[in-house]
Amino acid sequence: MSGNLQHYPPNPAYGTGVYRRRITFTRRANGIDVALLDDYHDMGVTLIVDGQVITDAAARMDRFPKTSCPGAIAALRTLIGRPATALALSAEDRGGQCTHLVELARLGLSRLVRNEGSGIVEIALADRDGMGEQRLALHQDGKPALAWVLRDETLVEPAEHRGQGLFGGFIRWVHASFPAEEADLWRMAQMAVFVARGRAYVVDSHSPRRVAEEPSRFGACFSYSGASFETAFDNTGYVRDFSGGLPPMRHAAPEPANQGA
Repeated sequence: MSGNLQHYPPNPAYGTGVYRRRITFTRRANGIDVALLDDYHDMGVTLIVDGQVITDAAARMDRFPKTSCPGAIAALRTLIGRPATALALSAEDRGGQCTHLVELARLGLSRLVRNEGSGIVEIALADRDGMGEQRLALHQDGKPALAWVLRDETLVEPAEHRGQGLFGGFIRWVHASFPAEEADLWRMAQMAVFVARGRAYVVDSHSPRRVAEEPSRFGACFSYSGASFETAFDNTGYVRDFSGGLPPMRHAAPEPANQGA
């Protein structure tokens, strides 16, 4: 999720709800579990680290947009053997990977580098109002950590960053402007805005579209790359509306293969 979605029918309920996303970090003695739950995804990543090297990587996908998405679970294992630093996961990894699994891995490694413990980030983003504005609230471990007002995906508040767009160089600006922990929160908030674009459309109808109907997105992620581009379809009925609140946490982490790592 998401991209140019205008080939989907409009969602008649858009403007009345809230997109919600939860990212959960659970430290292990030798790694970290990172889980994602939102309107379109229910998935998680486990990374095992020995010294400064990723020795194992596992993932689960319980809810996802495209029929081909689970193939990215095996693709994630290409991270094994790479340096256990956040910088090891650059944007170039995303073409053959699930964007969300890779971002969860990057966020988890960033947390490991800072030697931080377990934690929870929850994001709520209201649908655009009649003026094209949206309000975003990010809580970290139950406490307010970010509050944005957006107009057409450009910051209105915080006032000191008014006019800063969320795309086209935003990530570079974030990492140049904030310390690592705060930069990660801004990254999580930006991804929430990107994914929440889907709320304006009916993307999981009983008439699934082929991935190949969006040629401009070729190479964007696992399902838009390689053989998947020609064979993948939308899943049907996968969207959940969490406007009223996210459900309780319940999922176990994916089990890595190398238990002794």
